[in-house]
Order: sequence, then C-alpha cells, then structure tokens
Amino acid sequence: MNIRFTQPGHLNNPHELSVMLNAETIQVDFYNHMVAGGSPPAEAADIARRNAPALVIDLAKTVERQRADLGVLSLSADEDNMLLWAHYGDEHRGAIIELDAEQILISDPSPQAVQALLQVQYESSRVDFIARDLPLWMTVSFKSEPWAYEREWRLVRSLELLREKAPSIHVAEIPAAAIKRVVFGARADARAEEPIYNAAKTRPDLKHVVFEKAWFSSSLTKVERTPVEQFGWTILHGEHHFGDDWRLIRQWADLDAMQRSESADVAAAAQKAAREAESHAAKIRNPKA
Repeated sequence: MNIRFTQPGHLNNPHELSVMLNAETIQVDFYNHMVAGGSPPAEAADIARRNAPALVIDLAKTVERQRADLGVLSLSADEDNMLLWAHYGDEHRGAIIELDAEQILISDPSPQAVQALLQVQYESSRVDFIARDLPLWMTVSFKSEPWAYEREWRLVRSLELLREKAPSIHVAEIPAAAIKRVVFGARADARAEEPIYNAAKTRPDLKHVVFEKAWFSSSLTKVERTPVEQFGWTILHGEHHFGDDWRLIRQWADLDAMQRSESADVAAAAQKAAREAESHAAKIRNPKA
C-alpha cells in the first residue's frame, strides 16, 4: 500500500513551518560562529550588525529550500474525535487506518536524510528555531493552539526517502504488517465496506487486520466503535424486528436504551424519570441549590 507524505507547503495549515526569523537572534548566532572561528569580538559584532538584512534573507532562502525537501505523514492519537472524522474522514463516510509505528520506520536511512516520528506541540506564537537551537526540520512538529484538538503525531521524511508518484506527490510503501486496524465511518456505505473487508480476509498478509464500525454516540462528544462482525449482526437483528423503520431508529434512537427497554421495569423507570425531572426543576427555581 502506498501512502502520501505531503510537503509542508501543501498542508492545510497556512502556518506550516512558518518559523520566526528574528534578526537579533540571527545576529547573535552569526556573531557566536565568527568568534568561535577566531574572529575578534569587535570585528564580529560590526560585521553582524552591518549584514543583518542579508543574513535574514539568506536564512529565509534556506528555510524555503529545506521546507520543500520534507514530506509529512499526519497521524492522530484520537480515533473517536467527532471533528477529526468530520474534517478528515469525508464527513464520517471514510475510514481510519491504525498503523504500527515501528513497522513504518525505515530501519537504515542514509545519514543525511531526515526521518523522525514527532508528537506535535501546540503554541501561541511562531518558532524561533535559532534561539531554541532546533534543526529546521523539527519545527514541522509545532502548530498553533487552535489545532490542539487533533492530538497529532507526524512522521517526517526527506523526499529522498520517498517515491515521486506525480509532480509534488510523494509516497512511501507501507508493509501489510503495519496495518493493525481499519475503522469504517458511521456514514460509510456498506456497499463500499464489504469488498474491502472481504478482500482483506482473503489475503494471508492482511488476515490479522481488525475491522470495526463507528457509530454515533448518544453523548454527542465522540463516536463509538464495534467489531464489524458484531455490527453486522446488530443490523440484521434491527432489520428483522423493525423492517424499513430500522434506518430511522439507527439515526435518532439511543440503541442501548432500546435494548434495555425490552426487559425494563417500566414503573420503576417512570418513578426515576419523575425524580430527575423534579431535581432539574428545583435547580431552575433555585440555581444556587
């Protein structure tokens, strides 16, 4: 399986690798290098001061050149986040693939190449990588705070470790052993899911893959997941009992409550509901209670 590593300039965040080029920091760094190389401090300070604009421009060109030589595979530690499914999972019609990180790392990359699995850090300002003494490529692991909900990890590689499939499209081969799990979205079409599931189960190198189906939680804060096989039986059971109304029940009803209602003590449930209603009413009448 091929998977794309996207160059920073093609990612959806306009501030990808938008580092801070601080002229004062660059001057100090240049001065320190000159002094370490044997230049008199006064001479080094004068050269750094007079050449500040040129130093900034040279570094900006370096940033652009190195930025274009990186590919980024964006991953997340959160498989149940409603927003991630909506933004990156084709509005819950797509799927997620869980990968084994150890299986997707190249074991012996060239010494000059970059390869790193980085947990993204979320900050309120751009990164002065000179002041922090960071290599430029590492700044791809910083994003602005509004993106923190993604809980992102990034696998970063030099383009020399990737294959150019088309202009500006770089991919890497992912071994079948790296694929641990596939979760179909809550709105995914069963007609698309079934061929994928059946194809995987007939391939010896993919028989280990776990398949799950996402469905909308009644809590409205996340999706739930069920093994595909179990979800299939749920569908059959629902269609058997409710016929054409099963689609409506799946969309609007609390399925757990539906199941409990089949053996519920209705009188006790009514008494509990009345107590809860009275408690809510009391809080409205006396909010400080």
